[in-house]
Formats: sequence, structure tokens, C-alpha cells
Amino acid sequence: MATSAKILVLDDEEDTKDLFQQKFRHQINNKIYEFSFANHSEDALNLLKQQSFDIFVSDINVAGMDGINFIAQLRREYPLMKSIVISAYGDMNTLRAVMRGGAHDFVIKPIDFKDFGDTLEKTINVVKKLQQSEVVSKKLSAISDELDVSAKLQRSMLPGNVIKKGSIELWADTVPAAEVGGDFYDFFWLSETRLGLVMADVSGKNISAAMFALIGKTLIKSFSKVYSSPADCFRNVNRTLCSENVTTMFITAVYGIVDIEKNEMIYTNAGHLPIVVINPDQDPKFLECDAGMALGIFEETEFIDNVHNFSPGEIILLYTDGVPEAANKNGEEYGNERFMELLKQSAKVSPNSLTQALTASIREFAGDAPQSDDITTLCLKYRLRINTNVN
Repeated sequence: MATSAKILVLDDEEDTKDLFQQKFRHQINNKIYEFSFANHSEDALNLLKQQSFDIFVSDINVAGMDGINFIAQLRREYPLMKSIVISAYGDMNTLRAVMRGGAHDFVIKPIDFKDFGDTLEKTINVVKKLQQSEVVSKKLSAISDELDVSAKLQRSMLPGNVIKKGSIELWADTVPAAEVGGDFYDFFWLSETRLGLVMADVSGKNISAAMFALIGKTLIKSFSKVYSSPADCFRNVNRTLCSENVTTMFITAVYGIVDIEKNEMIYTNAGHLPIVVINPDQDPKFLECDAGMALGIFEETEFIDNVHNFSPGEIILLYTDGVPEAANKNGEEYGNERFMELLKQSAKVSPNSLTQALTASIREFAGDAPQSDDITTLCLKYRLRINTNVN
């Protein structure tokens, strides 16, 4: 139900209250208008401190405190309230000055109440639009604040960008979209010769997704210290998420353990995009994988360990769907064909150079189209095996 428009009238004539209540009795009885009256500017200020008003109607000669400055003061202190000034004939210079000072409209005495009624109605419509804009502005501000917190939380989860140690050269990065996503990556040493790699994407694009990502990242890293099998790690992460997941969110993820003594990577997949392997002497290809369901959906989901044996100089790339699903202004996606062709051309470069080339290629393809999702990559180059001493 719509609320009454609240109108404060400042006028020192004795019959003003009775006249207004008579002329607008229909609107008052139907709770369209709600009038309050003041005889002095101090009384008006006291009423304004006690409650909010939509319209302030004032005889400029009664306003006091220099009527022009008084109206200007009200505009500064109550920006959503609009003032209608009443002025007598022959007072046009003052009227023009008070309009410049902040009054919204005016009427001339003696008051033509039909004209005044039209003026009230138009002014109330303006006030309603301002109030609606204020509500929208506050909502947008709250969303902006939430996205800012989400973005900061998202950035705080990331471990850094680079590892250069013995056989391993790694570079990871994320190019955030305007809207906060739930991408995250992680890498951590499980022993002096075993390196854990994680790439994940949480459903949703708000602070809840960022919090869920933080929970998922923490669980994966914690269980990775307990279970040497990536599949066992994901199995327990999934059960924990399912048992405490009061939302409908889920996480797609891939987790691999690079063993530089065995020249291999054991990996598992929870509904995520497949890892790409890039060999200097062959075309890039997706690693075969028995992918399970995303984490946090079904408690009894099973995950399978897969094994990849490295060749010297090979590169593996973990990524999120912001890569193949990047779109141009025509809605065409970057796609796997362009993706694999770019990787083929970058087979002999460093991980940093490869990810930069990929990002540049995506941006060139997308052109002026807004980026709708984070572009997150983790690239590892496996050099000739040497005796590595990892700190």
C-alpha cells in the first residue's frame, strides 16, 4: 500500500490550516496527503527534526532567517525534500532569487488551489522518482561494497604467481572480470619432491561464492596433507562440503600431484575442464581423465586417480572456463580450436609467456565485448629431471 505524501506548510495566516484541509479533504481522507503546519521557521525546523517530509510549502515572507538562505539550507540538509515557495504579487525578484537558491516550484498569492494542486502532484512525482533513485543507489552501493569485499577475499586466497625450482617452472595468474567470480588456484609443496596443483571454479559470483571458494581451498589443502591420493583427497573434501553445504553452490576442480622423482603427475577431476599437455614435438592435447561430479553436490561421488608421465620440456596447463567461453560482441566463443592453436604456437615458450600470449589472444578475439568471467590459468613446464633440493 502506498504511503501518504507528507507535506509541511509554513504560513502565519490563521486560516491557512483550515483552508488547506478544506481544499484537500478528499486527499487527506484517502491518505494521499498528510499535512503538518507551522507558523514560524523555528517550528518548521523542529518538525523537520522529528520526522521526514516529502514537500515543504513556505510563504517566503514567513520563512525568516532570510527566506532565500532558509530554502537553500533546507535543500542542503534534506536533499530528497522539495520546496514550493508561495510569494505575493510584486515580489518576483525575491522569487527568482529563491528559485536559484533551491526551491523546486512556486505559486502566487492569492493561491489558485487548482493550480496549486497540480503543482503539488507534479512535485510529489518528482520526489517519488528521487526516492526510488535513492533506493536503487543504495542497493547498487551495497552490491558494489559486496563485490569489493569479494574481490579482496578472492585475491587474498591466491598463493602467488611463480615457482622456479629444479625441474619445475610454474606461472599462475588470474585476470578478473568486472563481476567477481569464484575462480581460484593453488600450489604447494607436499614434500621436497611432490608439488600439489589445484585449479577450481565455484558456482556463483558474489561474496557467498568467494566464501565458499575459501572453504573449498582450505579443505583441499588440509586433506592433501592427509591423503597422498588426489582422488581420496577429493572424496573427503566432497563429503565435508556436502554435509555442511546449506547453499546450492558447488565447486568444479582438478587436483594434481607432480612427482619430480618419478617424472609423473597423479591427478583427479571433479567436473572441471581437462588439463592440457603441450609437448614441443607434438600437437597439444587434453589429458584423458575419468572426471567425477563437482564437489558439494552428491556425498557419495567417487573420484579416480589418473597418471600422466612427463616428457622433458612438456608443459601442462590448468584453466577455468573463462578461457574457452570468452565471447566477442557477436556472442561467438573463443572455443577449443583457437585455444589449442594458440598453445601449439607457444609450445616452446616459458609458462609466463604462454599465459600472457593466451590472455592477449583472448582479448584480441573478444574486442570491445565485456569480460563476463575470470580468466584463470596455471601453467607448469617440466624440464629435464635433475637432482632437486627443494626448500
